[in-house]
Amino acid sequence: MTKQNILAMGLLMCLWLTALTGCDRQQRDAGLRDYTVTCTLDGKLRYDSATLLVLEEDYDKLRMCATARAQNGTFTFKGQTDGARVALIRWDKDTVSPFHFVLEPGDIRLNINPGSWSASGSAQNAEYLQFINQRNDIMNRRVATWQEYLKAAANASLTREEEQRMVRQDSLLNDTLQRITVERINRGDAVGRIIRERYAGQLDQEHKRQLNK
Repeated sequence: MTKQNILAMGLLMCLWLTALTGCDRQQRDAGLRDYTVTCTLDGKLRYDSATLLVLEEDYDKLRMCATARAQNGTFTFKGQTDGARVALIRWDKDTVSPFHFVLEPGDIRLNINPGSWSASGSAQNAEYLQFINQRNDIMNRRVATWQEYLKAAANASLTREEEQRMVRQDSLLNDTLQRITVERINRGDAVGRIIRERYAGQLDQEHKRQLNK
């Protein structure tokens, strides 16, 4: 290799490194940080591929970020984000039941079972899961109240006082559920936006009027 070729290669290498440094600087200036989402499914949930999408808030539209193939029931997505964003995973052959979560910088691990899910490495997903668990607890207590009412009505042991008690109890539980939903939505963060998307339609008119515009 001639001296001129060596010098030319060295110049090209310097230009390439400068370009990479410039890209890294642009990404830092834009506030972009790396994320990894590792999503593991229970054995009863079988999908071959999945797509990660994020909500572009300025346009209120979903943008596809990446697709992944299953590796022993696990999907891995990598990329960059400028902060916490509303995101969802859409499974192949299933456009009805996407999985909502908060995408934020860092290493996020999701474990999804048919009736539950857990998350680690993400403060906002921990808050979202806390709300879901609180909501499920209230719903389970309402179901128990309805079952108690139906059982007493079926065996003719339902007194007027017991009926009034159970109706009042169900009303209080429903009001609590609607109140915590409004409070969490009105915080206005990514978790609140997911809850608005999923549960705002279940609020009565009085609580809907309490939502921030």
